Order: sequence, then structure tokens, then C-alpha cells
Amino acid sequence: MTITTLNTPATSRGSKLGVIDVDFHPMPLPADPQIANHIPQRWRDYISRYGLGAMGGGVYPSQREFTHRLDAVDVNGRVGVDPHLAVEQVLDLFDMTAAVLTCPQTYIITNGGANMPHQLATSLYRAYNNALAETWCGTDDRFRASITVARDIPGGEKEIERCKEGENGDKFVQVLMSPSGQDPLGKHRYWPIFEACEHYDIPLSFHVPGMGRQPTGAGRQNFYAETHAAFGVLPLALVPSLIFEGVFDRFPKLKIAVLEMGWDWVAPFSWRLDATYNALRDEVSHLQRKPSEYLKEHFWFSTQPLEEPERPDQLEDVFRMFEESGFANRLMFSSDYPHWDYDSPYESVPESFPEERRRRILGENASKLYGIPLREDSGLPSPAGA
Repeated sequence: MTITTLNTPATSRGSKLGVIDVDFHPMPLPADPQIANHIPQRWRDYISRYGLGAMGGGVYPSQREFTHRLDAVDVNGRVGVDPHLAVEQVLDLFDMTAAVLTCPQTYIITNGGANMPHQLATSLYRAYNNALAETWCGTDDRFRASITVARDIPGGEKEIERCKEGENGDKFVQVLMSPSGQDPLGKHRYWPIFEACEHYDIPLSFHVPGMGRQPTGAGRQNFYAETHAAFGVLPLALVPSLIFEGVFDRFPKLKIAVLEMGWDWVAPFSWRLDATYNALRDEVSHLQRKPSEYLKEHFWFSTQPLEEPERPDQLEDVFRMFEESGFANRLMFSSDYPHWDYDSPYESVPESFPEERRRRILGENASKLYGIPLREDSGLPSPAGA
């Protein structure tokens, strides 16, 4: 979607369905004052002189800068920098309870710290985390921030502690990390991050694309369409690594949010995981339960992008299969603002759905995961006659 002119359905103004958006993107660059003011002078000088490095030229195929919707450009020609515009275009428009800020360009810009001094990469992560809490959450108390940490630079758990123990600790409701890295995610090198998330009782989230790397194991693509379509590949490696390495037996309270990587694959993939386990359980005898049980208990998913069947009447079947497979409480609304394929709550969760389903997806599931109480005086009106 590229415009914000929305014809919302005519509804009764009776009860409201609370809305929490779990994937909302600030997109400032390091030169923007809200970021630069948090970067030590040494590294501002370094960036000015040497730049931020590159992996052999452009990281992604050609695309519209920031892949933004056309009306998301502010008066200064910037995208994802002005929190007031973001509030006007989304939070106020849909009377949202909250929006969780996700800033994956932190690990995209740094390439996970792979081709720059580690101290510079660490400073950039700190700067972005500070900016989300101070500039964005300071603008509107409905914003909640993610603590973005480097996956392959030691010390991610220390950044989690710094943010949660700081003066803005209550503003941070999750940890955000690249879904791709130098090792599969279940390896022990990442366990200190899992331990910190469990200690502070906040989810660990993963959002595409992934450290500026291609989302497949077969090299870089020529077209943006290839890259965008391949985002769904990432969780198919992330999920089994966490499960089969025994992460959830070691960290039984760890919660994982899989953002912008689809969700209609979850039910059939859970069947595949169990079939693999049944055939090879001697190899992974350390697991205490079937893989599908870990998937149902520890993972949450976001609505955007929604893979819609060619026949609209089959969409109900997709949702029903997901819910009847045990994931009804695991799907959360996400707008993906300000990207071109942004979804409104009416698009992701149409009013034709049963109100109980809409209530869960629009706000209740996210409220329980992130500990954000739904405001009784906010939200979308329930369907007329409901």
C-alpha cells in the first residue's frame, strides 16, 4: 500500500477492539541528529572520513529508497524520521493503544559489525536504542522500543542490561536481532542473549532482512522481487535451530517473536518438524517434547505480510488451519509502517472475521506478550450489530 487515504468501514461506535502494532519502523540514518547526537565524536569523525563500509557495493537490488509508501515523506524529504508524522498517519488514525518500534536498519547499516571496527558498530547500536527511547517514546507514550543488539559481536547481553536498567528501561519491551548470522541461532555463543531476555522477561524478536545479507543460501538476487519473496526462507532455518539445539529446555521462559516473515507456513512446518523428530529422535534424545509443542509455546508471529489465496473465500481456511493447529493466541497485528506494503488493521484483520479472532489478533495477543495493557478508551469500533 502506498497511500494513507483509507475508507474504513461504517461501524457502530459501541465497544472497541484494542489495537497494538508490533512492527513499526523508525528509519533515521546515522547522520540524522536524533542518532548522531548519541554517537561519540570519535566515531562521528570516523564515519565522516571513512564511511560505514560496504560488502562489495550495493547490498540489495535496486528499489525505492527505504521501500516507503509515497505519502510517508516528511516536509524535509525524509522517511521514518519524524515521529509526529508517524503518530498522525497511524497511531491517531486507528486510535492505537501502542506501537512497538523495530529498527532493523541498525544491523543492516553495520552488517552486524562484520566490516567495521567493533567499537563503532557497538556505538551505533547504542545510539539507535537511545534514540528510540528518547526521541520516539518521548514524543508519544504509546510508542514502545526494541533493544537492537548485534548478533555476532560479543556483549549483546550487556546492551540489554544497559537499556533495561537505565532511566528508560520501562520503554523497552523486546530485544531485536538479525535472523541471519555467522552461526545457526541455537549455538551456545548466543545463549547469553537468551539468558538476558529470560531474566528481564522480554521477547527476543527477529525481523527481516538480516545483517545486510541475502535471505537465501544461494547467493544474492538480481531483483528486489526475489529478495522480498525470499524473506519467508529465513524462519525455516531459525526455528529448527532453536528447537533442536535444546534452547527451550535450557530457557523454558524464552519467548520468540518472528516479524515480517509470514505465518501461514507455521502449521505445515510444525508437521514437518514432528515427522523429522519421529524418524530421528535418537539423534535428538535430549529434547523433552515434540518440536511442535515448543513451536506452539515459545513463538509468536505478525500478520504482515499476509499471503492471500487467489480465491478470497479460502482465506478463512488459512486462518482456521493456523488456529486449529494450536496457534490462535500467537498471531499479532503489524502494519510495517512506513513501507510500501503497509497494512491497516482493517486490511490485516477484516471485519468479516469473528469478533473473538479480531480481538485476539488486533491487540490481546500482543498485550499478553509485551505486557502492554490495552486502553479501554482506544481501538477500532466493533462491527455494526456485534
